Amino acid sequence: MTPQEVAALLQEYGGGDKQSGLEGSSDPSDIRLKRAELLSNVLAACRDAWSTKSEQLDLIAEKLGDGSRDVAWRLPYGDSGILDFFLGLLDEGGLRQKLRIHSLRLIGNSCADTDENRARVVQDSWLLAITRHVKDESIIPFNIPVIYNILVDYDPAQVLASKSRLSQQLVHLLSLPQISKYAPFVPYICKILALLVSQEGECDVADPSTVEVLLRVANQPKAKEDVDEFIAIVGVAVAYLANKDFQSRVVSEMQMGLFMDAFYNAHAGLNVADVDDEDTVTQLKQLRTSLLSTLADISGNDAFATAYPLSDAVPQSFLAWIRGNNPFLQSAGCLALGNLSRSDKTSIALVDTYGAHEPLVRLLSNSAVTETQLLHAACSFLKNLAIPTANKPQLKDLLLPHCVPRIYSLDTLPQIQFAAVSLTRLLLLNCPSNVRQICASTDTATTDASVRQLSSASGIISLFRRSDAEPTKLEAARCVAGICRVLHSSPVSEVLENLGSNDNTDESKLSNFYKEHHVEDPLRFLITQGKWPSLRSEAWFVFALMSRSESGARVVLSVLGDKAAENALIETITGQEQENKEGAAAHGESKDSEPPPELSSAASELQLEPQQVDPKQKENMAKVDRENALVLCTQLLKVAKSELAPEKLASLQGLVRDGTHLVVTDRTKAHSA
Repeated sequence: MTPQEVAALLQEYGGGDKQSGLEGSSDPSDIRLKRAELLSNVLAACRDAWSTKSEQLDLIAEKLGDGSRDVAWRLPYGDSGILDFFLGLLDEGGLRQKLRIHSLRLIGNSCADTDENRARVVQDSWLLAITRHVKDESIIPFNIPVIYNILVDYDPAQVLASKSRLSQQLVHLLSLPQISKYAPFVPYICKILALLVSQEGECDVADPSTVEVLLRVANQPKAKEDVDEFIAIVGVAVAYLANKDFQSRVVSEMQMGLFMDAFYNAHAGLNVADVDDEDTVTQLKQLRTSLLSTLADISGNDAFATAYPLSDAVPQSFLAWIRGNNPFLQSAGCLALGNLSRSDKTSIALVDTYGAHEPLVRLLSNSAVTETQLLHAACSFLKNLAIPTANKPQLKDLLLPHCVPRIYSLDTLPQIQFAAVSLTRLLLLNCPSNVRQICASTDTATTDASVRQLSSASGIISLFRRSDAEPTKLEAARCVAGICRVLHSSPVSEVLENLGSNDNTDESKLSNFYKEHHVEDPLRFLITQGKWPSLRSEAWFVFALMSRSESGARVVLSVLGDKAAENALIETITGQEQENKEGAAAHGESKDSEPPPELSSAASELQLEPQQVDPKQKENMAKVDRENALVLCTQLLKVAKSELAPEKLASLQGLVRDGTHLVVTDRTKAHSA
């Protein structure tokens, strides 16, 4: 058959409107079979031409390549052996350029959306006959689309290609200096790589320079300007970066600058508003999310801080980002610096040397900033900065009413509320100057207590009452406990402001504070919850501190006025659960009994002091809790005995008796051991 006869046959019996030669057949399988039979003569002509090395084969291949664009011929090409014949030619090699190109066209079109033909390529291992030509630049425009047509939506081909290390050849192509000549096919290469990276074991056989090469291509000016090309290249780089080995390589081989250039372009160089296609907009947003997740992984690598010290250009860029006004970059800077600040040394340097907190104070003080991701990232970073004791006083401005405390009222952003109150707790922990800030009146223009505005501490208490989220309630309660702890372990004059009257004694200040701040509910929550024993222990320690002053003792008595709280106290001292038991009867004490004098004396001789529990020593927690609770009861009897109802008095006296006996027993056992 001549090339012209082949073209005529394909035209006459193809899938067009005129199918004169197949008019009598309606069954698709019959039509497919007849088409395959018609191709038998074509195959014979191809074999004859090949046997004589005739250039006639080049022309027949061209006509068959044209015909393969007709979907109707794709399966018959496979059934008749045409597809296998040309696959065999490629495998044999040494083809004339024209014959090679048209063979690739025929194969690629025959496999497009046609799994039966793809299966033939995979089952007979013909795929290698195609991929072996990847490094030949002259056929890139043909070979790359063919490979994509075979692999897309067909997992067996992807598995074989990955195991055959196709990605290494493709990465080599991308690394060529002249790859820009083939720019239209770079997205196809990236699409193929995206299919390969989804296969198990691909990252183990991929070229170690894969990510570096991809990022270098992505950072070329032309790629940066073409949003679709940029998304394709960076998207596959991010996919490979899901692998920890590639993440570590970015750190150890100092490739972070390349990553950050791509990250910056994705967030600041490309504007979603300039993109018309909705699918592209969606892809860009997804890429940004993936890049942020990848940045978190890389900056969280154990070797990152050593490879990129704060003075390096990379952390300095993060600092520049948080000082800027791009919310995406600000969030990213907070996230990365948050990972860097996991050591006290780095956190202190970020505050002392670089003032990393200053732009975040301004950011959190700006009510126009409503991006949830940014607010959360800022609070999370600041939480790390707030851990070192040396940093806490320098972060005091965060507790100004218009800064973090304003977030307490943002009930529409519960996650941000939690982040803000959690940050507040860390800022308050053992830091009198910060407690003074949170307890100060929000109206600094007047010292008249009758007209003063409530403090930000009131905002925490209000948040505790409003919130339905247990984590938020817990953090708010811990904030309140932290405030009370500082109030009763530091000079009051350093924590509470003057009242604007002649009565500025410590006790007056404390009394006034507790009148304005109803701390009972949050404190009660800590001792009645059962999920976190260490937090309950911390509360007993704070109660023991508070009970040493009249104002604090009254607050504690108010807390214990609740049956659940009273039962928690009894259980802590006696070790006996108090479900459905009532008050003094729960520990065997009658209303009218008095503790024996020798036990009262013993309680004093124990010389117990409030002591903080070490959560790491769980075996000692119950003993320390008992002693703190015993200090509490002893102090309540000293400070507020005259204010106690007979039943409450008897209950506390019974607890002192039982608690003293148990503490003495514990210590006797410890000494004899």
